Amino acid sequence: MTRRTSSGLSWDISRGLSWGISWFLGLASFLALLGASLYLFYFRGYVSILSGDSSSFLIELARTQARNHTDADVLVLGNSTAAEGFLVNYFNSHAPGHTALNLGVPSGNVFLFDRMTAMAVREGVRPKSIVLMLMPDIFSRREGFNFLRNDLTLLKTVLSAQDVATLGIYAQDLREYADLAVPIALRPVLFRAELKDFLAHPGERLENSEKVRGYLAGFHKDTPMPESDHPFAVCEAGPLDQLDATVERLRREKNPALPDVERVLAGYNAMKYQPSAVDSFRVERIHRLLERLRGTGAQVYIAEAPFYDPNFTQYPAAYRDAFKDALKGVAQSVPGVTLLPTFEGDCTMMMDTLHLNRKGGELFTEYLRTRVL
Repeated sequence: MTRRTSSGLSWDISRGLSWGISWFLGLASFLALLGASLYLFYFRGYVSILSGDSSSFLIELARTQARNHTDADVLVLGNSTAAEGFLVNYFNSHAPGHTALNLGVPSGNVFLFDRMTAMAVREGVRPKSIVLMLMPDIFSRREGFNFLRNDLTLLKTVLSAQDVATLGIYAQDLREYADLAVPIALRPVLFRAELKDFLAHPGERLENSEKVRGYLAGFHKDTPMPESDHPFAVCEAGPLDQLDATVERLRREKNPALPDVERVLAGYNAMKYQPSAVDSFRVERIHRLLERLRGTGAQVYIAEAPFYDPNFTQYPAAYRDAFKDALKGVAQSVPGVTLLPTFEGDCTMMMDTLHLNRKGGELFTEYLRTRVL
């Protein structure tokens, strides 16, 4: 038989009380962390850490534009070639009675094109025409880079449970689907770059985010939309196969054209001698995208994005022919889709090998205007 003294009993009570308080505080901390995570990543609380250099800033900017222009009847989709090459203010000023939205996002791909359209429609936009700008590499694999995963990272601020189903349309197999569906549910995984920067520089990040929120809140219906105004022409960089020597010379000379030529070199090196072959599933992905774009009721136009590749080092001649054949076939496979004739540009219209400068942008935008209205 064990006897308990009053002091022992008091000690047991104190220990139990201490344990109870610790348990309660631990539970409260967990619930607070859970609530903060839900608010931050699932209920738009992320705006408090979103900065101008975030990969999702352009998504939020596009959302803002859609909210302010629910009367838009033309949507332009694509990657950076659309973001730079379609001059939305130029288009709107030359198309009375029509309003266009440029939803081009650098490095965007099929899932992003689908999701940007759905986002605009959700904000009240009812497009009559959708222009899809495609680069030749849309049908070719690129080793070491998963475009669907990149799309999710870009789109993290607008993803919803519905996107888990949409992802299944574009995933190649169950393994890829499972691998990519998890980050949609576990949203913080997609915010790791923002979180890392926030933890390293919280004050600076909050200040930057406040500026971003003010910038987005300052957009109204009559506010000009962002568009490229770059005058540099890739011709000025000289022969593409001599770019390394040209950059070294400009550095020695401290030539003000150096940043422009360095940009040309960086883009050219990233694309040259890439293995290219039309992949049947990537063609099928575009077919599925076109069907969903047509589901909005809009007429869909496919435009080949202009590029400058006189030596066929970025896109070999055989691949260009295969791309055109595949593009023609997939356009014909979906009623209500029109493949536009190729825009014939030259080096005076390009600021690097893949992107139009201001002159080229105006000519290309006018080319689109006369064909989609």
